[in-house]
Amino acid sequence: MKSARAWVVALATIFAGIALALVQNKVAPCMTTLMAAFDINMATAGWLSSLFSLVGIVMALPASIVLNKLGPRVGGLAALVCAIVGSLIGVFTDSAVVLMVSRVIEGIGVGLIAVIGPSLIAMWFPEAKRGLPMSVWGAYQMGAQAVMFFLGSVLTTNFGWQGMWWFACAACVLALVFYALCVKSPRPEDSYADVESANVSLSEGMKSVSTWLLSLSTMLFCIGCFGFVNWIATCWADIFNWSEGQANMWVGYFSIGGLVAAVIIGALLNHVRNRKRFGMVALLVYGVISLVGMMMPSPAWIIVFVIVYAFVDAGFPCVLWTMTAQSVEKPELAGVALGVVCIGFNLGILLGPPVIGAISEAYGWSIGAVAICVVCILAMIVLKFVKIYETEEPAS
Repeated sequence: MKSARAWVVALATIFAGIALALVQNKVAPCMTTLMAAFDINMATAGWLSSLFSLVGIVMALPASIVLNKLGPRVGGLAALVCAIVGSLIGVFTDSAVVLMVSRVIEGIGVGLIAVIGPSLIAMWFPEAKRGLPMSVWGAYQMGAQAVMFFLGSVLTTNFGWQGMWWFACAACVLALVFYALCVKSPRPEDSYADVESANVSLSEGMKSVSTWLLSLSTMLFCIGCFGFVNWIATCWADIFNWSEGQANMWVGYFSIGGLVAAVIIGALLNHVRNRKRFGMVALLVYGVISLVGMMMPSPAWIIVFVIVYAFVDAGFPCVLWTMTAQSVEKPELAGVALGVVCIGFNLGILLGPPVIGAISEAYGWSIGAVAICVVCILAMIVLKFVKIYETEEPAS
């Protein structure tokens, strides 16, 4: 019964994460339409996406405080309300400035759920069984990206850029209902990570060297990963003489494959004893596969590459969220640990596209691929020094 209840909470939480990620990812598929509608240049339009990374960095530790003081139920509902309010402000404005403000409000919601979501899973699932739910959680961004890229053209063609806003807002409303009905904290004596405990100390959690090392490893991986994903379509369009739409289609398949891969890897992780070693291998393999992706001699390899990449791309994120709660000595500090790791996560997202883009533009796609491989190897080396703590499970 407890296991079934845990999965109900996890699925409602994951759906909330997906709904908020739809809000985050609604800009890119209709970027050209937005630029024309608001008469803005590429730099300004880029901030409509980049703002989320900045807000995520700022919100990471405050989200841990919200989690501890208000609890994951109220905190999660607040996250969804922020996204809904921000979406409604945005959909009715004709001002680029107001649209930016609305994106900041939405970003607060995404920043909250990034910490609250995996904290809830850590509360309901013991370490040995976190692999699958944490891996499915880790794929929520990929799922949202796939949905928005595949529906983007239809929604924008029929309803303008506002169609993307309405769709994401409706998903958040539905998620709000499910979250309110299904999500609650376990009793303190049944919690595997009592992040609501009065003993939670933000300063104590922030003193964990292992957590900061994990955050650094995450930042390095995200620089490589988001640099790759952001530029690979442009790379393929260039070297294979493809149209942008044709290249984007193959990138969209990454996300679909990533969802399947996350479930398979998650089920596997429940039987993996040394998850840190698994993560180190995943980082190394990602670095190698990025070289293959940006140096493919022929598009004939593309189908095999997309299938392999989906599993490689899901590897480290699945391990990351599973390990984060164990990077601190006390289970109740899991929320603080997630906040610290989210700082590295968002810094990597912010830095990856411009850094890898600048290197590739100056020295070519091959050197850009080498740069991605190098940061992944550095991430692997840093991960080696992360200490993982085992915790006692509460009595049944």
